[in-house]
Amino acid sequence: MKRNILSVVVGLATAIITFLIAETINGNLHPAPTTLDYKNTIAIRAFYENQPISLWLLVLAGWIIGSLLCGFLIKLISKSDNKKLPIIAGCILTLSAVANFFSLPHPTWFIVVGLLVFIPSTLLGHKLYKLKSNGQ
Repeated sequence: MKRNILSVVVGLATAIITFLIAETINGNLHPAPTTLDYKNTIAIRAFYENQPISLWLLVLAGWIIGSLLCGFLIKLISKSDNKKLPIIAGCILTLSAVANFFSLPHPTWFIVVGLLVFIPSTLLGHKLYKLKSNGQ
């Protein structure tokens, strides 16, 4: 039981660190103007609405890679084939994305895709460990 909890915590922490790395890269590639007032919701909305698709694709790539790592580490640490663990982690990551959707403006297509990436990605990461350990 402790190993299962630890695996989910480590997986989630790794996913979050991966997300932060992607966001940092994005901030360097697409910096906000120094004059942007983060308290002005209209200015924030205008800033995000005018961002190139590459900004949103990099965020999605970070989310997918982080979720894959999360599922992989869950399997590595828990040593369990139990798919409930990566599903739980995927649900937690999805809920964190929902909170993000409420805090900052996002394109509709990004919200739809964002809601769909976490659970399949954590499950795939979980399965990839099995493939790696079987030498396939």
